[in-house]
Amino acid sequence: MLFVIAVFVAAAAAATAYADIYQYTDEQGVVHFTNVPGASVKRPSRVHAETRAASPGSLASARTVEPRRQAGGPGLVPASYHDYINTSCEKYGVDPSLVHALVKVESDYNPFALSNKGAMGLMQLMPQTATDMNVKNSFSPQDNVDGGVRYLRYLLDRYEGNLSLALAAYNSGETSVKRWGTVPPFKETKDYVKKVLAIYHGTGKTTLAPRYTIYVGHAPDGTLILTDNPSNHPGKELHQKMERSL
Repeated sequence: MLFVIAVFVAAAAAATAYADIYQYTDEQGVVHFTNVPGASVKRPSRVHAETRAASPGSLASARTVEPRRQAGGPGLVPASYHDYINTSCEKYGVDPSLVHALVKVESDYNPFALSNKGAMGLMQLMPQTATDMNVKNSFSPQDNVDGGVRYLRYLLDRYEGNLSLALAAYNSGETSVKRWGTVPPFKETKDYVKKVLAIYHGTGKTTLAPRYTIYVGHAPDGTLILTDNPSNHPGKELHQKMERSL
């Protein structure tokens, strides 16, 4: 079944200000998420219900907003989220403090966060990224964190541990970083990188589990070459052999 996310953003009217999220599948098999199910939506199913205040007849009190949480603060973030982050970070070799900083900036620990561009969940996965990372349900905190950490690990490897570039690509896309060759000169992206780094550096942990790509080949005299820097062997035909974590 084709899986594409179509997101509809509610108008500013108070009557549609609720953050309920509905899911439905159209005639072409496309899966949609929306917070404004209308008459044209057939058989929508609610995947998240926003808490309402009990006062009847008051639109102003119709939505309850949870207090904002601080990254990693004891008792402020559900213990299960710490478990999901720690498990995924151990699995993919990423510092949990970095992931907490990213989640804080991306969604403020709201597992049902939905951006106007279609990014979903705690780590704000775009639909294609979720598909690439084998995430079946982006609104599941466990699935979302596993896919997000896996994607972050991929970006850290791609940019050889350059944290600023990895975060810029997480925010604005790999194509954008490739085009500019550095952090793209977009205010949103530059501010995003600064915010994540500011929170992350405040934890006192700034190191990641490094990974090295090993290349293998042979010199003209038949000598076996193993290296993590093929540029040191110009003219040699070297092939990626394995990744090693230290």
